Amino acid sequence: MKSPLVSVIIPAYNAEKYIERTIHSALLQDYENLEIIVIDDGSTDNTADVVKKLAEKDRRLKYVHQQNGGVSSARNHGYKFSKGEYLAFLDADDIWLPDNVSKKLAHLQDNPDVGLVHSDALLIDENDNSLNEVKKGKSGWVLDDLLSWNETCIPAPSSIIVKREVIDSVGGFDTSLSTAADQEFFFRVASKYKIGRVEEVTWQYRIHSQNMHSNIALMEHDCLLSYKRATENNLFKSAAFRRKCYSNMFIILSGSWYHDGKNKRKAVKYALKAVWVYPVNTLKLFRKIRKT
Repeated sequence: MKSPLVSVIIPAYNAEKYIERTIHSALLQDYENLEIIVIDDGSTDNTADVVKKLAEKDRRLKYVHQQNGGVSSARNHGYKFSKGEYLAFLDADDIWLPDNVSKKLAHLQDNPDVGLVHSDALLIDENDNSLNEVKKGKSGWVLDDLLSWNETCIPAPSSIIVKREVIDSVGGFDTSLSTAADQEFFFRVASKYKIGRVEEVTWQYRIHSQNMHSNIALMEHDCLLSYKRATENNLFKSAAFRRKCYSNMFIILSGSWYHDGKNKRKAVKYALKAVWVYPVNTLKLFRKIRKT
């Protein structure tokens, strides 16, 4: 029986610095039935030239250009363009190890009740050097943990393979979101499907100054909007749980504005909001303040 096609979607915007290394890591998978689709999101650097040159050497690699619309738009475009029974999303600066696809596909095939599978990631710097830190997630019914910020549940888009039928069911990435688009997508998937995990490192997550999470104002916008979407979709199991989740999110925003955004006014604003909506978190907030 022929092995199923896996579509790899790589959104790319001004990605010439890392894109070649990223594409090579996809082409060198020990699972060969792949189509690798790079969606160039209106890049103004040499991303197109790099990708087209590589595509001349391997027919599995396809280059698609779109006007700049953001990472969610690019992922959705890749999904519509793709033909695979399974879809994998790979950011243009991350790296897969050779067995990344095969191990996750095996997990999905062995666990038919799982809709999405992820794996652990080794953090690396701009020069591919290990930061000696592994990012891990969770498995099972993880929606409540996702909503309440209870540790990392699904590390990042580059860690996942998802069944096409799952995206057909829950929809794609919200184009009004960027930094939290993956989180909001995971909310919807986890509300209907079990999440699987390959408990070993099969990819590398790159940390550098251009990571989207370094933009705190954008993070603030996306966090608030993603929780609004979760409320609209009735994903919170109770009103009290929703208040707890919002409070936890406000604590995260408070710390982000204080440490990374260097904005004490915003930090205090979200600290007060966290206590106002869920007073039980007062002690939790106090403990975090003591650590700063």
